[in-house]
Amino acid sequence: MRFSKGLAAAVLLAVLAVTGMVGCGPAELPTGVAADRAALEALYHDTGGLRWDNNENWLSDEPLGTWYGVATNSEGRVTELDLGFPDGNNLIGHIRDWRTPLSWGLSEIKRLNLGENQLTGSIPPELGSLSNLERLGLQGNQLTGSIPPELGNLSNLESLSLARNLLTGPIPPELGNLSNLERLGLQGNQLTGPVPPELGKLSNLEQLNLTNNQLTGLVPPELGKLSNLELLALAVNQLTGPIPPELGKLSNLESLSLFRNLLTGPIPPELGNLSNLESLSLARNLLTGAIPAELGNLSNLGYLSLEENQLTEAIPAELGNLSNLGYLSLEENQLTGAIPAELGNLSNLGYLSLNNNLLTGELPLSIAKLDLYRLKYAGNAGLCMPRLDSMQNWRKWIDYVEGPDCPRR
Repeated sequence: MRFSKGLAAAVLLAVLAVTGMVGCGPAELPTGVAADRAALEALYHDTGGLRWDNNENWLSDEPLGTWYGVATNSEGRVTELDLGFPDGNNLIGHIRDWRTPLSWGLSEIKRLNLGENQLTGSIPPELGSLSNLERLGLQGNQLTGSIPPELGNLSNLESLSLARNLLTGPIPPELGNLSNLERLGLQGNQLTGPVPPELGKLSNLEQLNLTNNQLTGLVPPELGKLSNLELLALAVNQLTGPIPPELGKLSNLESLSLFRNLLTGPIPPELGNLSNLESLSLARNLLTGAIPAELGNLSNLGYLSLEENQLTEAIPAELGNLSNLGYLSLEENQLTGAIPAELGNLSNLGYLSLNNNLLTGELPLSIAKLDLYRLKYAGNAGLCMPRLDSMQNWRKWIDYVEGPDCPRR
């Protein structure tokens, strides 16, 4: 239930009177350092401060900058509060009750990290009034409810992490107003609805992680405008429709992960333009058509996972150009034809999985040069390993091999 302004003010005045912060005359809200102190004290009481792992100097008369996890500026105003990194501080309780102090305290704070604790309840919308905030971390708690659209007011925010909570509802399109945002982590929640196309306005965004939610709808082509994006994860959701070819414009992208969705249609050949891409995972979708030969242009690619789709036609020989590739999985598709000898050029390859396709012929002698630790090629239409001594000796050096030898001639 949301208090009216009048009721909230009445409650606040009563609290201030009880705590001795006002006398019998007209009540005044605390300001400056006093307001910061009151906000910190409220957080301490609301989150079981007596049981924190470290509560050094909290509630003492010492300067706020000496309280554990607190940093201040030259005027004594709080600029940082870090009770999260790296393993939390055993904060337990409902941060909903912190809402009123937030409306008048911590106005100078730039970094707020309460991640990796056991906080419950909803995210206070009043966080949206902390106009100087640059980093907000609430990840790894048990927060419920929706993401407040008021967070879209944090025009100076550079990093927002709400990952690994129990948040529900849609991603607010207002987050598209965070023009300085560089990292957005919403993974590991129960968010629903579409990915807002407004996220395409985040021109400074470098990392976007929406993995492991219940998001639906299309991958917005507007994400192709995020020219600074290095990581794009929309994996383990229920996204549908085609992969937008506009993603091929993300020239700084290093990791693209869309596995375990319901994506359909072909793999856009435009993805071959992602010259900085190091990891591409499109596994466990409903993708169809051929593997684009253009993927052979991804000279920095180290990880390529396309398994469990409905891909057809032959494996393109151009994949042999991926000199940095260490992992290649094409299993559980409908690929046909022979294995291209050019795969023997993948000198860094350690994992090769071709199981359960419609591949035929013998494994090419060229791949015996590879230092594989795992080779899987079973369940095809006739793919087998030659019984030549060179191939059989190579087979013995591989830690795990799954696949038949060719019939004796």
